Parts: sequence; structure tokens; C-alpha cells
Amino acid sequence: MSLALHDLLLCCRGLESDKAAERKKEAEHFRRLLRTPEVVQELDRTSGLKAKGSKQLSWDAVFRVLQRYVQKETESIQSSKSNVTATTLATRQKKMAEMCSLVKFLIRCANKRGPRLKCSELLKHVMDVLQSSYSCSAYGEDYSSLLVKDILSVRKYWCDISPQQWHSLLDLYCHLFNSSSKSINRVLLSRVIRTVVQGCCMQAEGFNDSMFSFFSKALLNARQEKHLTVLEHLVSALNILLRSAAMNCRMRVCHLGEELLPSILYVWADMRPNAAFKEEIVEFFNLQICAHHPKGAKTQETGAHAEDWTRWRSLLYNLYDALIREISHIGSRGKYITGTRHIAVKDNLIELTADICHQLFSDDNDTHVLEVTQASLRATQMGSPTHGTASKRRRIELGWEVLREHLQPQHSDFDVIPWLQITAVLASKYPSIVPRQELVPLLSVLCQLLAEQRRGERGPYVLRCLREVARCQAHYPESAQVHKTELGRLWGRVWALALRGVSSPQTEALSLDLLSSIVHGGLINMDRELWKLFSGSACKPSQGAALCLAQALLKCPIPKSLISRSGWDYVGVTEGPASLNLRETLIAWLLMTDQSDETENSSRPHPIICRDFPNNLVANILVSLTLKDARTGLKFLLSTEGIESAFFQERTSSEAKDNLEEIERLYMQFSFNTLPSAMRGNDESVKAASADGQFSAMPGLRTKLEQSLLSVADNLLNCYSPDSQSTPPECLVRCVSLLTGVLAGYVSTGFLTEEEACRSQLFTKAKTLAQDFSGFVFSVKVKMTEEGTMSTLRSVMKLCTQSASSKNKDKVSAISSSLFIMILPASLLSDLAEICKLLLSSISKRVSVVDEDDHMDEDWEDGSTLFDEGDESHSSTSGPHRQKGDNSDASCGPGAKSLLADDHLAQQDLALLAALDFLCECGSVQPVHGLLFKPQEVRRRLLLLVEQMDFSKALHLNMYLVLLRKLPAEDSLSPEEFDSLLRPLADVCSQYRQDQEICAAVLLGLLPSIRSLGNTHHLLEEMRHVQGSLLQVVSGFCFLSQTGKCRAAVRAALVRCLVALLEADPCCKWAVLSIRGSDSEEDRPVSVILPSHLADAHHQVRMLVATSVERLFLEMRPEHPEKRKMLPLKHQQAAFETVYLKAQEGMRLPRSGSLEDQQDESFNRKAALLKSLSVVLCCSPVCEKQSLFALFQSYKENNIEEHLIKKMLCSVSAALGYRSVKTFVSSHLYYLVAEWLAQRQSDDRYTLGSFPYTLLDHDTVKDFYNASYQVLIPHLVFLDDFEQVKSIGRYLEKDWRELLADCFPKIMVNILPYFALSGQDAQVAQQREKAHRVYDLLKDANCLGKQEIDNLIHSNLADIVVELLMTLYEGAGAEGDRGDLKRFVG
Repeated sequence: MSLALHDLLLCCRGLESDKAAERKKEAEHFRRLLRTPEVVQELDRTSGLKAKGSKQLSWDAVFRVLQRYVQKETESIQSSKSNVTATTLATRQKKMAEMCSLVKFLIRCANKRGPRLKCSELLKHVMDVLQSSYSCSAYGEDYSSLLVKDILSVRKYWCDISPQQWHSLLDLYCHLFNSSSKSINRVLLSRVIRTVVQGCCMQAEGFNDSMFSFFSKALLNARQEKHLTVLEHLVSALNILLRSAAMNCRMRVCHLGEELLPSILYVWADMRPNAAFKEEIVEFFNLQICAHHPKGAKTQETGAHAEDWTRWRSLLYNLYDALIREISHIGSRGKYITGTRHIAVKDNLIELTADICHQLFSDDNDTHVLEVTQASLRATQMGSPTHGTASKRRRIELGWEVLREHLQPQHSDFDVIPWLQITAVLASKYPSIVPRQELVPLLSVLCQLLAEQRRGERGPYVLRCLREVARCQAHYPESAQVHKTELGRLWGRVWALALRGVSSPQTEALSLDLLSSIVHGGLINMDRELWKLFSGSACKPSQGAALCLAQALLKCPIPKSLISRSGWDYVGVTEGPASLNLRETLIAWLLMTDQSDETENSSRPHPIICRDFPNNLVANILVSLTLKDARTGLKFLLSTEGIESAFFQERTSSEAKDNLEEIERLYMQFSFNTLPSAMRGNDESVKAASADGQFSAMPGLRTKLEQSLLSVADNLLNCYSPDSQSTPPECLVRCVSLLTGVLAGYVSTGFLTEEEACRSQLFTKAKTLAQDFSGFVFSVKVKMTEEGTMSTLRSVMKLCTQSASSKNKDKVSAISSSLFIMILPASLLSDLAEICKLLLSSISKRVSVVDEDDHMDEDWEDGSTLFDEGDESHSSTSGPHRQKGDNSDASCGPGAKSLLADDHLAQQDLALLAALDFLCECGSVQPVHGLLFKPQEVRRRLLLLVEQMDFSKALHLNMYLVLLRKLPAEDSLSPEEFDSLLRPLADVCSQYRQDQEICAAVLLGLLPSIRSLGNTHHLLEEMRHVQGSLLQVVSGFCFLSQTGKCRAAVRAALVRCLVALLEADPCCKWAVLSIRGSDSEEDRPVSVILPSHLADAHHQVRMLVATSVERLFLEMRPEHPEKRKMLPLKHQQAAFETVYLKAQEGMRLPRSGSLEDQQDESFNRKAALLKSLSVVLCCSPVCEKQSLFALFQSYKENNIEEHLIKKMLCSVSAALGYRSVKTFVSSHLYYLVAEWLAQRQSDDRYTLGSFPYTLLDHDTVKDFYNASYQVLIPHLVFLDDFEQVKSIGRYLEKDWRELLADCFPKIMVNILPYFALSGQDAQVAQQREKAHRVYDLLKDANCLGKQEIDNLIHSNLADIVVELLMTLYEGAGAEGDRGDLKRFVG
């Protein structure tokens, strides 16, 4: 033992002394020793993995000594006299504070270079202290602060805490909050609760019941809380819970919302919360609207839900009233504030108000006047102080007329602008809500506002609102038919005003957007003024102007010329030299080649390359202007997806919004309001029509365009230098993209081949520009530390990636990407790879890292130990080694942040990731003739970076995920390269197996690799090792999933991997996982494992599997979704059995759980069962009958409500082309009845009377018998159930013998085939004997008799023969030998 450790050991012994004075002296000595670097280094060494098992003093041993010291001191203080002087009391409190300070000091000292102390030890000590009433009152506040700042803020500890420990923490702090004890500050308590709730939701499952119960009590009487900060933390924690539980516990979320909304509304309206708290309250309201009304659904039939509809409706009115008053207050406050102030109301508040307006505005356009009881906002529960007091009532009005009144021009900006915002969101989100009779008055008042927009700041909001109304009318043109003339007149006025607005810098972009929307909707006949915009200096090329021009070109023919003596003259197809004038003008305007001030000042680049435009939009417009039929040309070049993405880009999306949309999608999947596609196999590939020969060009114009583009490029080359402030390097990338985009347009329209494009002047010029860009990248190497260099590098890399990426692109963009890649010089990519390497090494030096004794020494040699539960130091050892600052209050936040969070990344890290992204695009292309670099060399350089990575660092982990997601594209990797890429995968998974966020990200990162295996051109044997690496990881996560170590987000990502594996290997030739059991490993194909997740504990996972089960029946490729091929018959039948078995297994409710949980569970599990059956019905004709019978059986066995089944069947029958549910079910009725009655052998409940005839739209048994006896009686006769036949006769008031005679042809068809059966098999003999017996009974005089049978055979011979032939055909089809079914089977 070293001398330093020996001193510490003596000091530790002193801390455990029975003498108080000695303990006090050693405590001070202890602090001094821990400040010496030698002691810290020695403790780090002895605590490392290499020293594991040694008996030397370690950090954990020192912490255990300190625990005993705290215990001794506490016992000493507790045993002292209680009635002491104030001085003695102050001395004791100081002593207790010093003890807590010493514990904090040790923890921070130990964990300064990465977590060294065991989480379980730390947590146990904290829990022990807090569970003792005396020590809790003494140290509770300090230890709670310690818990938040030094334990729960460390990612390693966050991941090491077991689900049960999270639950214990939650129970402890909820109890402390609800108790009358004042030992811990309530603000701190609420903050800890928020952090612990976050931990429970992110790292554990199954504790929702405790949390729902706590919030129900804690927030019900929120008005009694004195500190608003306490409520802010609680509402924030509640929102975390609601987001987490919304998918699995919708009913419970709605119930809690309906219960707490009055209290929270009271806080909002009467307690004056601050801005941050209001944000949390708005999020709570949004979550409730999402849970009650997903996608704006208004009724239960369309997907809405409320626990108590009357109460919820009343709450919505109260919420509407509160929001309107809030908006009014914002306006009134604004009027009296001097200086500049933002007038508009925040977007989230506006969206919430619009959502509520959508729910409350009636479809009949009437104005509703309601009386709202204000006391309802004051939490009038029993026991509340306001209970029983008189209630004030306020009248509120709502409806479109009220909305228009708020838009009157005489109102101030503060009053008008919020309502303009609300109207814009209403028309945008819910275009169908605007009543047809409302269009004229609404447009009239908006037009009036636009005409008077010179007053104040309302102009942009009026324009935005008009744009949404224009889109709304274009979306529902039938609503405008009644008032077409008046609307046309009004839009004409708006058009003129918008044209005028283009000249103002404040309104230019929005005016152009509005003009685009009017043109797109065909709301007026365009006049020449629009074309004039694109021919002079009135407006310069911008994104809005380019989109507006594109829309004009798509909708209207180009006029012959701008000025015509006989007025505005259009021609159908503008051919001939007359129209060249305007086309030339438009090209010159876009490229600004005719602007004298621009050409004279060559020190500045052309505006077209100084701004960002939607990808290839300008290039496509330029090419289309050189084609004779410009409209058809542009339509072809943009493609449908391109047009949509170009014109509707402004809707941004946040992570929170995406999460809500995912929740809404899950709810709506079970509403069955959208028709599922009939996903049946089809071997006919859809071939896109070739563009060759479709277009004719104007040669002179094309030449002029090329000259203009060369002029733009030359000007850029003249004015660019790496140090130029006015010409940033982004201009070079945009110019190259423009040139290659134009060439791609000519290639795709058939005027050039790719080889000719590569020999063109434009391509040569693009290469020259690329050389200059390469020079910029080279200069970055020497300017890396200069301010702004990294942000510029990141910006240009994003532009390069956008131009080079061929993912999810149409044909034109794919060619453009290919040409862009071909101009890139090898030196550019080599320099970029070098920059990545330099950045990586500089970051490694800059970041404080764990020393050599840390987790990198762990040896995961055997793949079978990949997901073993080891010692605590093995689990998620990463920790936030690169913490920003110390563990101060500001740095830790609510819970420990994942290493994937952007907070861990500096500007140069983001630049490095952007460069990596671009290099991956270049490295994943196929090597073709003319390429200036070797993709395999790029990949080699990238894979070398993998060897330098330390996955404990945030940047390195993010880099690896980028490589995983990007490199395996396009089947570019060789088996050796794939091995290099996947080599660290096992280490990463083992290191982070308890970090749920990282596990989910890694699994999703595997999807490109799995898809690549499905498209590989390499031999199966060559890829065997790669397959093994991927399957090993997926197998490991399957094992963790089975043992309850994965949360729903990870299991959902795992399901996506299983689906991708099935797409890559539909018949599971290699997609076989080794799943560890208790004794041995078992090999199971993915086709068996995927449906097993239908019995998962979480609704999202079950529904994800339910919507993906078609992969078990169809061969599907994500890159060609229209190409589908049926899998072999046996595969499908085996798949159906597994799906139905697992879906039924999923119907079993968990034994533990409250009654409230059971309601959600029951409904969710029914949803998963119905969804999986509906998908099978739509995709597999082979299993259609079986699926339909399974549905009927579920109706009986699982008590699934009739209206749910009917709704599902309605959706399925429509998708399959049936006129109605009745037609669809009736087509399979014989099979359904046969199977139903066959169940009687094992279950006597399956009688004909219990058959779910209501699903056939029959109200009574009699109606069912009357409509279906032709199907029922033949089967009953063969079953020898003449009593049931007689029963049917009595119901129908007919002689049962008449019914037999009526059904005779089908009866004979049921019997005759069995007479022909040959063989001595016992079952065959039994069936033959049964057929003879039934026939003998029919011949009996008490039944039909021999004579009557002969007569019936004679008179129905033709029908009997036809029915027999039909039976033979069906039999052949079922065997798969012949018949039409053969084409469905692989």
C-alpha cells in the first residue's frame, strides 16, 4: 500500500472512533487528504477494473467508512438532550451541515473524472437517511439536493438504477410530499419528484398507477399551494407522465385530465403563473386535446374519447373562455407598454385555441351563446373552500360570426392579430371546418383588412390568413360553387393588393406565397401583372418568387409577349418565336443577367446563388422554359412529390410535436376511418414511362440559357476567394448544384445522355467551381481554430449532402445527385477525411476522459455474454464524462441527459458530424466511369475513424451512429468493410445496454445494414459473418426484451428490426435468431419471433406488430412498395396460426394492476387483435376465410363489441372492393357456419342461435334464418342435426321438409363427394358411413322419401352438376394444384 493510501486508511479508522473529538479532527484531515492529487490517483487506481478483487482501499470502501461516520454522529446527536440553548442547537445544526458537506465533497471528488462510486451504495445510503424520521428531519433537504445534483444528474447512475429502485424513490418522495412533515422544502421535493417521474418514465415501466394516484391527490386542490414553483414542477412532472402513458393508458389520461383540468384552469386564470409555468400548463391542455380529440376527431365514431362527455364538453367551454380572456389580456397589456413589443401571441397558445374552436364551432355556422359558471374554474370539489358558495356566471359567445367581429378593421393590432393567427391555424389545420356560407363574409373582412394594412403591423398576419383561406378553398372547391361570382370578385381585389404588397420588403415573401396559393387553387384568371413581377426589378429571385413562378408555369400557358395591342393574349401551346421574348425575360430575371447594376459590379455573385431554394427548383424552372410545352415539362421535372414538398414547406416540426403526432396516429389506427390498402400480391411491376421523345426544345433558347449559366459561374469564379466576406463558399456549392441540376433536367427529358452531359461546357465549369471549393476545404485545415470556420464548414457540408443525396428522390433529382458526385475531386474528399481525423484527435485532447483503468479494458470476448448482467461497473459505464461545468444547479437540469443530446456537442462537433454525413454519401455510391475519386478509399478512411473511437464520448457515439445509418446504403459495402463497421457494435451494446435511449437509437441505426443484406449482390456465404454480427445483437435485445430489461421504445425499435429482417429474408433462410433459454440456446426464425410481440405488455409495440404482419404473408421491398409477391401457401397458413395464437395470448389481461388500468388494457388488446386480423384479411386471400372466422370467434370468446368489429369489417370490405360488409361476410358464410358448428364438438356454446348474425345486419334470428337457410340447412343435414332444421322451419313458419326440398341441390353436393372417397383410412371410412346414414335418413318416409328424392334429383340435375363442379374447383384451389389461387402463391 502506498504512503498516501496508508495515511487515508489511518484517517478512516479515526472517523470510526468512538470519541467525538477524534472524529471531528479526522474529518478535517479527511477533507485535506482528498484534496491531494496523490491520494485521488491511488484511489482511482485501486477502484479500476484491473484492481478488482484486491483488498486495498478504494472509493467505495472510503464511502462505506463515511456512511458509518454519519451514522455515529447522528446517533450521538440524537442521544443528546433535546431541551438545549439556542447556541447549542446552532452548533448541532452546523455539525450536521458539515457532515452533509463532507458526504457531498467525497462524492464529487470521487466522480469528478467519471462515476467511481457504486450507484447502489449511494442510493441505499440516501434512502436509509430519508426513511428514518430523525435523520430525514436533520439531513433530508441536503440529501435531496445531493440526490438531484450528484446522483440523478449522472447518466451512468441514471441507467444503473433498477426499475424497483425508481419505484421506491417515487413512493418515498410522494409520501414525503403528502405528509405533514416540513423537514424538506416543498419546492425541492417537487423538483425531486419531477426528476424521479422522468426516470420512472424513461427507464422503468409498470408504475403508472402510483403516479396517477399521486397527481390526482397532489393537484386536485392546487389553489391551496402557496408556492407556484411547486405547482410548476408538479405540472411539468405530470406532463412527462402523460406523454409517456398516453399510448398505453388513454382512458386513464383522459380521466385524470377531466379531473384536474378545473384546478389547473384556476391556477392559469387566478394565480398569475410566470411564462415558463404557462408553457407547462399549455402543454397539459395540448396533451388533453390530443388524448380526447386525436387529429381533431369530434365523435367517438371518428376516434374521439372522453370518460364523461357532458363534463368534458363543459370543461372545453371553460377552457375556451379562459384562453380568450388570456389573449384579450395579452392585447390589453400590450397597449400600455411603451417601446417595441412583439404583438403576436405564441404559436402554441394559438394552436390550442384553434383546436378548441374546431371542437366547439358548430357545423351549422350558428353563433352559440353559453353561460359559463366561473366557480367551475375554482376546483369545486367536495372539501374545497368554495364548495357551496354562490357561483358567478358569464355569458360567452362562440362561432364564426364572433370570430369575424374580432377581425374588424377598427380594432387595434393587439386585438386583431391574435384572431388572425387563430383563423389562419383553423383554416390550415381543419380546412373542412370553414362553412361555405362563411367564405364570402370572411374573405370580405380579410380583404378590407389587407386594403388598410398600412395601419400598424397586421399586414403579414392578414396575408398569412388569406393564404390559408385560399388553400382551404382550393382543397374544397365544391364549397365555393354557390358564391362563385362574389368570391371571384373578392379574390380579384386580394390579387391586386397582394401584387402591390410584393414591392414592400416586410410583406414580399408572404404576398408571393398568397399569389402562389391563389394560382394553385385557380381562384381567379391570372393577369399580366403577375408575369411583370418576373421581368423587372420589382422583386428579386427568392424562394417565394421562384415558387410563385413555378406555380404560374404549372397552371397557365406562357403568353406570347408581355405587352399586346389587343389586350392580354394567351395561346394554347405557345410555339414560335413570338413567345421567346417572355421566356428569355424570365430566364434573365431568374439569373439576373440583364441587371446593369449587377453586371457592372462583378465583385458580388449573382443573387440566385446567394440564397437557398428547394432542391433543383430553379434548375427545373430554367429547363422547362426552354421546352416548347413548358407546363408539361415542369410537371414532369418536379414530379408530384416534388411539387408538394416544394410548395408546402413552411410547417416546421418539433420533437414534442412529433411525439404528439405519433400518439394521435396510434389512436387513429384503431378508428378504421381511413381505408387500408388491399395489400395483395402483384407481380406486375409499375414501369415509369420513359421521357425520351416526349419533349421538344427551343434550341436557340437552350443555347442562351447555357451561356447565361456560364456567365453566372464565371462571375462567381472572378469574385470568389477563400477570404472573401461577400462571397461565402456556400455560393460555390449552390452554383455547382444549379449547373448539375440543369444538366439533369436535360438528361431526364431525353435531350442529353449522361455521357454527353459529362462532356458539356456546363459540366466542365462545374468541375472548375468544385476545384475552388476544394481549395476552401483545404484552407479549413489551417483555420480550424478561427471563429466562424466550423459553422461555415457545417453549413457547406449540409448543402453538399443535400445535393449529393439520392435518398427518397425522383428520377431527375437522382440524376442531379449523380452528376454532382461526379464533379467532386479526390483531393476534396481526402482533405475532408483529414479534417475529420484532426477534429477527432483535437477533441480527444480537449475532453477530459476516464483513465486507462476504466471500461475500455472490459473484455467482451464471447458473444453469448453480450447482454449478461454483470457487476455494476459493467452497466452503461459511459456516464457523462464530458460534463459541462461542475454539477451545479444550472448544469444538471431535470434528470441526466443522454449522450445523444445536442447539449453535449460543441460547434466543431456538429461540423464534424455534417462532414461525416457528406463523406458517407460519397462513400456509398457505386464506382462508375468518370468518377474522380474512389468510393472504396473514402470508405476506408471512414472505417479507420471507427478504430479511434471511444464510445464513452458523446461525439464518438454520434459519429458511429451516423456511419451505421449512412454507410450501408446502395449495397456499397464489401463483406470485409461491413465487418469493420459492425466490429464495435457488440461493445457499444454491452456498454449501453441499460441506457434505453441509446439502445433504441442503435437498433434503429441497424435498419440500413439489415436492408442492405436484402439487396446485396455478394454471395450468401460471403455475408455469413455480417449476418451473424447483426443477428447476434438482435438476438441479445430479444433476450433482454423477454427478461423485462427493455422499455417499450427499445422493443418498438426491435420490432422494426425484425420487420426489416423479414423484408430482407422473407422465407427466413438466414434470418434465424439464437434466443437464450434457462438451460440452452434455441434457434427461432424471425417469422415466429415477430408475431410473439403481439402479446407484448405495451400497446404501441402490439400495434406496430399488428400493422406489420403482412410481411409474414407477402414478399415486400421498402424500395419498391408497389412490387408485392405472395409467399408460399404453407408459409402463410403457418403465419396465420402464429399471428392468431399470439394475438389471443395478448388478450390475457395482466393480473396485477388497478381497475382503471384493466379498462385501458382490455380496450388496447382488442384493438391489437382486430388490427392484426384486418391486416391479414387485406393482404392474404389464402387466409381470408380463416381470418374472418377468427374474427367471429373473437366476438364470442373475447367479448369484443359488435360496433368495433362492424367498423373494422366496413373498412376491410371497402378495401377489398365489396359493396358492403354484408356482401363480404355472405361470400364466406358457408365456411363460417361450418367452422362455427364444428366447434360444438369441444364447446357446446357454439350453437346456430349464438352465431353472430348481427354482423350480417340481421336484427333477429328469424331474419338470419330467412336470409341464409340455403347455406345453413345443407350443412345441418350433413351434421345429422335434423332437430335444428325443424327449429329453423318453426322460426320461418314453414314445413321443414319443404325447406329440405328447397335446399336439395346443395344437400346432395354435401353428401355425394363422400360416396366417392376411396381408401381404408379410419376418418375416410367414418365420413363415408356418415354420408350413407344421412342419405338413408333423407330416404326415410318420415323425411323426404325415396320417390321425392328421385323427383328432386331429376328436376334439379343441372343445379346439382353445377354445384359439384364448383366444389371441385374450390377444392383444387385450396390444394394449390390448379385454379386462380395458384397465381397468388410463390
